[in-house]
Amino acid sequence: MNAATIHPKPDLRDGICASCFFGCALSARAQQLIVQYRRVDTWQKGDMVFRAGEDPHGIWSVCKGRIKMFKDTESGKQLTLRIAVPGDLVGHRSLLAGAPLAGYGTAMEESVTAYLPARVVTQLIEIDPDVRVQIIQKLASELGHAETLATNMAYSRAEKRLIAAFAELCRNRGGCTDDPFDVVAPRQELAELAGLTVEATVRTLRRLEDAGLVTAHGHRITIHDRSLVTRHDDE
Repeated sequence: MNAATIHPKPDLRDGICASCFFGCALSARAQQLIVQYRRVDTWQKGDMVFRAGEDPHGIWSVCKGRIKMFKDTESGKQLTLRIAVPGDLVGHRSLLAGAPLAGYGTAMEESVTAYLPARVVTQLIEIDPDVRVQIIQKLASELGHAETLATNMAYSRAEKRLIAAFAELCRNRGGCTDDPFDVVAPRQELAELAGLTVEATVRTLRRLEDAGLVTAHGHRITIHDRSLVTRHDDE
């Protein structure tokens, strides 16, 4: 694991705590446990937050930036499992299942995470029903999202898979409400999200450009019709 910068524990009312773990609408005992045992780390782009196969010794919450979870395929390529954004939990599924971490986690940009040891998470689940409800809701939401992505990867044409990647990038930034709107991502990141090779991603993007649906300027891609991704979310 790369060394991270360890910050002093901030007050529960500050911006980091407000967006990390389970918010601040918890019991007083739960809040005390979080502020007592939480570790806040800063990661630079490319830093490895955790590695596949490690024991689930705790959970992370993303406070700032983006953390990419991925696996290495047999062919040596990366398969993106999920991109965690502020407010998302990481490692909770493996912890609750008692299974090793399923993938690697790396910072996609300068990021801040908060970490809680497994024993503290167990205490929180025992003493605060809000924690139990939020974990169940997060697991259910992530499962549904993963099923949709897996279906798209298995049965969709390259164009639809790339559009699904655009929709995922929109989700990462909290939604795309402008029309047209921009997403920013290197071709490698698009390829991993779409489950395509970089070469296939470039060809597919060119076809979408030829159809007048998008315009690419380096890493910035303009989607001219917002319904392109909203239709995908509804399918």
